[in-house]
Order: sequence, then C-alpha cells, then structure tokens
Amino acid sequence: MHSFIRTLRALCALALAGMAGTAAAAYPDKPVRLIVPYAAGGGTDTAARMIARKLAPLLGQPVVVENKPGGATQIGTAYVASAAPDGYTLLMGTANLATNSVLYAKLPYDVKRDLAPVVWATDVPVYLLLPAASPWRTLDDLKRAAAQQQGLTFATAGTGSIPHLAGEQFSHQTGIALRHIPYKGSSEAATALVGGQVQMSFDNLPPVYAQVKAGRLRAVAIAAQARNPELPDVPTLAELGVPLAASSWWGVMAPAGTPKEVIAQLNRQVNAVLADPEVRSYFTGLGMQPTGGTPEAFGRHIADETDRWRAVVKQAGVKIEE
Repeated sequence: MHSFIRTLRALCALALAGMAGTAAAAYPDKPVRLIVPYAAGGGTDTAARMIARKLAPLLGQPVVVENKPGGATQIGTAYVASAAPDGYTLLMGTANLATNSVLYAKLPYDVKRDLAPVVWATDVPVYLLLPAASPWRTLDDLKRAAAQQQGLTFATAGTGSIPHLAGEQFSHQTGIALRHIPYKGSSEAATALVGGQVQMSFDNLPPVYAQVKAGRLRAVAIAAQARNPELPDVPTLAELGVPLAASSWWGVMAPAGTPKEVIAQLNRQVNAVLADPEVRSYFTGLGMQPTGGTPEAFGRHIADETDRWRAVVKQAGVKIEE
C-alpha cells in the first residue's frame, strides 16, 4: 500500500508540475471534500460540519463532508493519503494520527510521509467521571476503595482511545489500581457507568455532557492545563496533585505534496473560521476548545503526541487485537 501511494503521488506530481503555480493561484475552482474517518453524528463529524459550513463562503466553493468510517480511522485516513495532492480532498484528522502508529504494527499509510498538516482545529480534554450516586469524592477516596476492592473498573469508548490511555497514565501516576473495561462507544460506556456496571470512567465531555447536565454523572476532574469555563467547579487533575493533561483533538490534513500556497490559504481561512465568535461559542458549549495555529505547529503537536502515547502504551502493555 505504501508503494502504491508513493507511485500515485509521483504520477500526480508529474501531471501537475507544469501548472502548479497557476493551479494554486486559481484554487479552489470546484467543491472541496472534507473526509471524516468516523460515522456521521459523532464529535468529529459535528466539528467537521461546522468548519465546512463556515469555510465554504471563504473559499467561494462548497465544502462537502464525506464520512468514511472503519478501521479505527484507517479507512478514511488512507483514502486521503492516496488522493491527488491538489487541495480538493482533505481529512478531518483525529488523535488516531498519533496513536494508531504506536498501536498497530502495520498501517496503510505513514502520517509523516503521506499527509501534510494544515491546521490544528480543536482540543477536547479528557474528564474523570463518576456516577452521581458514588460516595467517593477525592483521590484519597479512590485510593482507599481501590485498596479495599483490589482495584477499580473504569470504562472508556474503546481500547487504545485517548481516554483509555489517559486512564492508564492516571493509574500509573497515582498508584490507584484500575482495570479497563472497553465499550463500543461513549454512549455504551456512559450507560454502563450510570447503571453501576463500572465504577468510574474517562471520556471526553461532548458525548457525556447531557448525562453530566442531567445530574446522572459527576465530572470529578479535567485532564487539562486549565478549568473549563463551562464547568468552572471541576478542578484540573494538576490541582489535585496529578500532573496529567490528556485530550482528543482534531485538525485538517491534506495529502503530502499539496502546493504550499494551497496549504497556506487553507490554514489562513480555517484559522478565520476558528476565530468566528459563533464557532467558538458552539465548540466551547460542547466541551471542545478551538485551537488554530500554523501547519508547522500542528505537525509538531502530532509528533509530540505520538512520542508521548508510545511511552504510555509500552508502560501499560496496551495491546490491540488486529
């Protein structure tokens, strides 16, 4: 697959070589596709559709969101990695860009070689959650309970997810013995937590916010540098003495070889979208933090996250059944 992608990209580069400057100057002159590597309706899809709606008038062309789920984002990501590097097929990349390369022995793409960062769009911190009826209120409570019960169970939306890896790091840093119970999504994990089938969970806020607002789940702490203004009473883990920050994140990627002028234009315009007050209010209301920045900064973030989670996966012995 890698050799196929390289060959296809070389052919595209040759075909476009003589007119790269003209094509970049005219970009875009047809609709742009934004590929979401998840099914419709989830957080990634929601963010992508808001960005696409606001980006279209800036580009002067429709921005069409297409869902290509499967393979822990591998199907959609590989599709964009093998697309023509002309700026008309983009990826709503996720934190799997960092974690898949450390969880899977083989991937149908190489992030550094086959994809080009455009802009980091959102940061979605992980929360430590307990059922509202739980008697535990502090980390000391959790430590005592874990010692008495020989560990506690924690739910997440799946093995290898950012919340799962955050839970493993939390266990390592605090000495609280935890046993991971993976579910097929955040909805199932939240239902299990509310129903008492597991004792705690780690998750992003968007898929569980309704349960928190309804009083069925209690957000105990946020794994972020600062508190969420939407939930100002929820402390950071750092405030509780646990130096852990962890988040899922999304950002726009293009096939490697996309003209620098096109990437610069997309970067500028997506940053404008992320600065839009309506977009910022919409994202923060869902527990997403708009980010933005340069392509280079996004590339560094992906590399740093890859190194960081590689260490956690090795320490915790996380395995993916392929």
